[in-house]
Amino acid sequence: MIPPRLHAALDAVSAALLVLGPAAMKRNAGLRAPLTAIGLGVAAYSLATSYRGRSPGRPIRMDQHRLLDAAQGAACLALARDVDDQTVRTMLRGYGAFSLAVAAASSPPGPTGIAVPAEAWTIDLGDDLACLRCGIVNVAFIGAAGAGDRDWYLVDAGVPGSAAAILQAARRRYGASRPAAILLTHGHFDHVGALHHLAETWDAPIYAHPAEHPFLTGRQAYSPAAPEVGGGMMVELSWLFSRHPIDVSHHLRALPEDGRIPGLEDWRWIHTPGHTPGHVSFWNAGTRALLAGDAVITTRQESLRGALMPQAHLQGPPAYFTPDWAAADLSVRRLADLEPRIMVTGHGPALQGDALSERLHALATTFRQRALPNDSRYLRQPS
Repeated sequence: MIPPRLHAALDAVSAALLVLGPAAMKRNAGLRAPLTAIGLGVAAYSLATSYRGRSPGRPIRMDQHRLLDAAQGAACLALARDVDDQTVRTMLRGYGAFSLAVAAASSPPGPTGIAVPAEAWTIDLGDDLACLRCGIVNVAFIGAAGAGDRDWYLVDAGVPGSAAAILQAARRRYGASRPAAILLTHGHFDHVGALHHLAETWDAPIYAHPAEHPFLTGRQAYSPAAPEVGGGMMVELSWLFSRHPIDVSHHLRALPEDGRIPGLEDWRWIHTPGHTPGHVSFWNAGTRALLAGDAVITTRQESLRGALMPQAHLQGPPAYFTPDWAAADLSVRRLADLEPRIMVTGHGPALQGDALSERLHALATTFRQRALPNDSRYLRQPS
């Protein structure tokens, strides 16, 4: 974490370069005004920042300052796309990346989680289960390879733009067969990115918990992100992530109240709220396989490295998008009591064996110490 005094010095240098640099530009004169405006903005919010705790007359907290650093970095990257001059474009990209890096490096530590030994990682999920990574998120296929038409299920629908990858994986595993349904753990943007396209392509129903339906019928947006939780670049960028509802009303169905999944006898759904009100996990008692969604994950999702290059580390739900920590705590306890032998989560590698069960119990019993962030608006007021 960058010390406050160094951060203040970097802000001063950045503001000076942005204000004075454009005056020396002979080409791209159109950039002078926006760059000068960004520089003056940096100077203004830096002077108003309380770098050490709270200071009278300085209303901007460091978590808000980091958001502004990330925003001006993103603005410079956006400006660079429309610049023809290679030198200027490189400078804008470099400064934008620098600003984002400073925001991430200034982020306080996120939830610590629990380390997982390498022997717990697995790609062998048995005959009835498969997993596909789509960018920063996983989707799962329930049903043996070669299953017939309407004899298999898709769990979640990836990030936007992942429809082609999911369809290709489905064709490799099931040929031309269509799923019986698409099952949703929850409706966050990274789990429903290809949902509408897939449901239309396969003419498949979508099953979700009734408490999640407002977010899937266009009626309600999710709670705002909490970038103050700390942990890395994903946190600092979380305010950019979509929380708007989608509308898949035509295909949407409610999961039965008794925990059944229509047509899927060996599996049950379990209500695991906290990350979202209607979050569910899917459980097969016979194989002791658990699809946990984001109720518990297996990588440090708050950091960009953890999101893009997952390394097994058992965590609570992604902290920047979790509005009810008391419910999340109970949900992890509920999943630990199942003692799964195989677990696929929404983010991170699949795990198996005794190490999985032991560490899931450890996370449940130390949830407040290892899964909660040090700061979040939702620790003070759940949403």
